[in-house]
Amino acid sequence: MKKTSVKQKLSKLEDFQNPRIELEQYSTPPELAADIVYTCYMQGHKNVADLGTGTGILAIGASILGMNVTAVEIDAKALETARRNAEKAGADLDFVQKDVTTFEGVETDNGLGPSRNSDGFRRFDAVVMNPPFNIQSSEGLKFWRKAFEIGDNVYGLAGKGFGTRLKRLCEEHNHELIAREAYKIGLPASYEFHTEESRSTPVDLYITRRKK
Repeated sequence: MKKTSVKQKLSKLEDFQNPRIELEQYSTPPELAADIVYTCYMQGHKNVADLGTGTGILAIGASILGMNVTAVEIDAKALETARRNAEKAGADLDFVQKDVTTFEGVETDNGLGPSRNSDGFRRFDAVVMNPPFNIQSSEGLKFWRKAFEIGDNVYGLAGKGFGTRLKRLCEEHNHELIAREAYKIGLPASYEFHTEESRSTPVDLYITRRKK
């Protein structure tokens, strides 16, 4: 499937109805989501986790490209929307309602060997995510720490200025930063206190991998 086809499918998905400010729930634009999952797909990753899936746009994009996807989300209403979106897109994936800090991957007893981590849980080939951008809070950083724990590769969005902190996190978790791509996304006025219909916000897609 071409990336343009992925974008078209993702553009038809249902958005947040009542986004929760405390979870920093913002939509990932379809074009950006398609870029992320297609880059992941082109690297040959098969087993993927989406941390904080929200309405499921990244998880669904990865699934329709043929990846095995586990989507993790704490908010029950967002998960309802994600499940509807998956059904609409014809995507087959697993949804897990959990805080990312308590998600430990997938238990395995099938001889996967090196892909099993020290706690007996399988690591994922890749983690894709659009976590909270409040990088100075534990709410944002916990996504990155969990992604490094369970993912051999990480494709994550962050606000500008996160690069220095990310490099330190990589060092702490045996990952290395291999790419950064700059984007600008138009965030709609999702909350009542927003006074503009939309605003252009610079973000970076960071790609890391576990050191061998």
